[in-house]
Amino acid sequence: MSNNPWECEELSEAPAGWIPATENGWGALVVWAAGPGNVVRVPAAPRDRHTVVVTHYPDGSEHREPSMLSDAELESIDDDIDAYLDDAGLPPRPRGYDWFIRRPQNTGPGDDAFWAAVWSATAASLPHEAMDPSKLKSPAKDALARMYQG
Repeated sequence: MSNNPWECEELSEAPAGWIPATENGWGALVVWAAGPGNVVRVPAAPRDRHTVVVTHYPDGSEHREPSMLSDAELESIDDDIDAYLDDAGLPPRPRGYDWFIRRPQNTGPGDDAFWAAVWSATAASLPHEAMDPSKLKSPAKDALARMYQG
């Protein structure tokens, strides 16, 4: 048994119905909490990720403009994720992968239902001031263990 929290099966594509992890610190912490039997990684597609820049104006209107993230911006996102994991006392996740989580049986349809259920179960017993990564790590792991037990 490995002590590497990021060791999991590597596939060429995600299994049908598995949930893509959000590309942020919380998503990475949830991947870690779900554990190797409930997570797979897939080599990331070329890093030409698109985004939308939204400008909000004082009159309530907004302007949306498609944009492509630069290599430097993508590296910055990865650095921020690693910093969040470090705050939780976890090692950085390997870069260059998209991560997918097996959907627990009792989770409603849609990815948003999964993320809402994980957040609710993780934060339910924590005071508001305890919402930093180091305090979320164990409750997230416990919440996902309960979710996978059915």
